[in-house]
Amino acid sequence: MFYIGGAGKKKAVKEIFKVPKSDNIEKDSDDDDAISERSRSRSRSRSRSRISNTTNDDTETDTDAETDTDTDAGSVKQDREENHDYIATLGSIDTDGFHHRYKFVEDELDYDIEEFAEQNPEIKHYELVIYRINTKSTTPFLEFLFYYENSVCKLPYYKHAPKKHIRKESEHIMSNLFTGKYRYKGYLHDELTGKCFIFYEKIFREEQIQPVKLSIQPSHNWYWICTTEIIHQKRYMSIPIHDDAVELFIAYPAMGLLQATVPNADMRVRRRTRRGKNDDDERFQTVHIEAPAILYYGSTACYAKNTALYGLKREPLTTRFGPFYYFTSLDHSYYWACYHNTSKHSKKERNTEGGISRYAVFTKRMKTVFPDDDYDVDMVKKYVERKKLFETKINQYRQTQEVYHHDMYDSLYSYDYSWTTDFDTIYNGYYDQKKVVRPLWCVCDHRNFQLLSYYDVNTENIPATYDPDYSGYTIM
Repeated sequence: MFYIGGAGKKKAVKEIFKVPKSDNIEKDSDDDDAISERSRSRSRSRSRSRISNTTNDDTETDTDAETDTDTDAGSVKQDREENHDYIATLGSIDTDGFHHRYKFVEDELDYDIEEFAEQNPEIKHYELVIYRINTKSTTPFLEFLFYYENSVCKLPYYKHAPKKHIRKESEHIMSNLFTGKYRYKGYLHDELTGKCFIFYEKIFREEQIQPVKLSIQPSHNWYWICTTEIIHQKRYMSIPIHDDAVELFIAYPAMGLLQATVPNADMRVRRRTRRGKNDDDERFQTVHIEAPAILYYGSTACYAKNTALYGLKREPLTTRFGPFYYFTSLDHSYYWACYHNTSKHSKKERNTEGGISRYAVFTKRMKTVFPDDDYDVDMVKKYVERKKLFETKINQYRQTQEVYHHDMYDSLYSYDYSWTTDFDTIYNGYYDQKKVVRPLWCVCDHRNFQLLSYYDVNTENIPATYDPDYSGYTIM
């Protein structure tokens, strides 16, 4: 899911996930005309890629996707409308187990790059968009290969020389990068910027993809980066992503999303008249698959390594939202990694070796909580008794306890875990004494996240005690 801030980002994401009103489908054509008007500045030989496509399947997809997020319980819908504290994850959440496809590559790319190079000899700078479809988890997602150069991540590129065979040159680059299989998919020419992008798919092999400890030092030049890191975070770990790459994904939002073909909620044969055409036997629809949020887990370096081998451990019963899995932002993960010591019987104020694990998290149906949420007094009494029974000294060292701030984020969900009935994720941030937000995501199902990589954090030169204003952490 995208977490946005600022008017510019909000406007961009609203365009990406533009959903037609379900009670007036006839307005789709007007919306498409408005989008086409905005897209004329980037005229191409074919239609501009966008989420609100003009195909009947896609229009119906967005309508049904909006309906899906409100169906399970009437109380959930009422809660969202009245209190505005329910967040539905963007993209369909019911795509697990269905065939996935990458419509942007299928619909928006041209194929004959040689002919294009001959007709446009003035274009000498070509960029490669190398992607893979990660299918290791139950929900597939896209990863794009970026090159680390001059303290920034950018798409790999090369300069085309006249009378050279451009396809052979790009194939030579790919053969040097990979020993496994890959496939040429086509090219995209953006007339506004004059740039040309050559697309390759790296064939994903699950048995070859294992979480490994990475470094962001210059000796490690290549990184697989997810869509939300490019569009929202605009950085990979602490490395910024080049503005041109960010603008490319914002301009072509469908580039960062996969689709799935799923049965319609109504399996009966339906007849509808839309844009003057008759649609029969609409038994299936194409929906957008949720793009994962990239979240982090801070710990000691040893714990991060063990997590990569054996998986993330559930937090204790007395943790904030229950015995589930917790993630945070990169900035706050430094606190978990460097200061919130998980070593038993340790009296040091900071960890000797810190580690950060990077996860792809599918938040799906997500609930946002607030400190002033109402709660049942009897339920609180039961929780306090249970906490006294199960609370141990070792729990005080768990990352998500942060007991000294406990009174600042108390809510109903600290005592009752029934939120897992209607939601997949629960989220809240809280403020410490310096008014610094520390966001936290709690995921109840281990199938909704996947470890991508982990890193060591240099703790030698950091302050002796935690300082929320300090930002000089170094990933080794």
